Amino acid sequence: MQEQTFSVSNVETIMSNSKHTTHPPPPQPPSLFSLPEEIVLSCLARVPEMYHLNLLLVSKNLRALVRSLPEFKRLQPVPHKHSLYLCFLGNDNSSFHWFTLTTTRTTDYRLFLNPTPFPSHPKYGSSTVVSVGSKIFFIGRYYEPSSDLWILNTRSGNMTQGPSMSVPRVWGGAAVGVVDGKIYVIGGGVPFSDGRFQIQEETQVEVFDPKSGTWELAGAEYGRKALRCSASVEGKVYMVENNEIDVYNPREGERERMVHMVSHTLAEGGRKERLKAYATVRHLCVVEDVLFALFDWHGRIMWFDTKCNVWRRLVGPGGNKLRISPVGAMAEHDGKLAVLELCDVMEKDLTISTSVRCELVSLQRAGDRICGKVDWSGSVGTVPYLFRFLHCVAVSN
Repeated sequence: MQEQTFSVSNVETIMSNSKHTTHPPPPQPPSLFSLPEEIVLSCLARVPEMYHLNLLLVSKNLRALVRSLPEFKRLQPVPHKHSLYLCFLGNDNSSFHWFTLTTTRTTDYRLFLNPTPFPSHPKYGSSTVVSVGSKIFFIGRYYEPSSDLWILNTRSGNMTQGPSMSVPRVWGGAAVGVVDGKIYVIGGGVPFSDGRFQIQEETQVEVFDPKSGTWELAGAEYGRKALRCSASVEGKVYMVENNEIDVYNPREGERERMVHMVSHTLAEGGRKERLKAYATVRHLCVVEDVLFALFDWHGRIMWFDTKCNVWRRLVGPGGNKLRISPVGAMAEHDGKLAVLELCDVMEKDLTISTSVRCELVSLQRAGDRICGKVDWSGSVGTVPYLFRFLHCVAVSN
């Protein structure tokens, strides 16, 4: 066999060609841990607490950072907190009484009359209510169509009338949600010639910008004839009525913003069951951008999985049943689910008063579950007998 020889020039040629044909390894993607620790903690501090359990499973480094978050938050400036305003209807069915849920020095919670009294106003009891910042907005009217907008400033206690809508609205016929700081009003209707009110299948959508103080029409959408509860989640307005849901996405094109679906509940073992047709949603609220509801057919609190479009049960630690008192009202309070109920109490002088009980439930997401834990429960105050909940509104200070 003839021996193969290489000259220096051949070797140089091969080396030169290899430089052109061999690619350097791709750069490693930037790691979260390449950032300063304070920046990483600042990012993690913005993640809702219900997702912390998932973060703990990612890596040891991330687990250590998540566990150091409480101390990091303690050393940061106090963020803007949310106040929970409760409006009670008096036993005369005409007076309105506003209270605020406040933390005491002993870390208990109490109801206090507002330091700035709110004026009595008939719109309190006859409108759809939503809050933006420190203001509460009262939209439409209960039994008759109205284009009114009234604005309650919780800081000053002033109640002012805002600009009117172009379409009269009635409570139960219109849904209200807040997206990107703007108020979307969906639905309403037109009166018959005899003055009665008809809820339209084609619903006019109007948008109110609190900054400019102006309304504008956002077009018409086809929706259901009746809407019971609505709330905003993930930049969309969810309208819940019995076993059906309409979702309005303002970022879609006109006539494509409304999506209709039939609600299901996820039963034990992961089997989907359609919600019973007579299942009425009693309460609806949003905590950390998750929609929670109470249906009257089983009395349990559910949360809506927007990825699978199913209602899932809010469970206790370890997936066990979460034991919560009967729900008279519920709302978000400092990132927790606040559940309130009214209980009649016999006083020593044999008079009857009504105790306002509250349970604060912290939420943790674990895989496809959300687990709730009652962090605090007790009586937050008493109100006169036959008082009842009218509004429960979370407001930013």
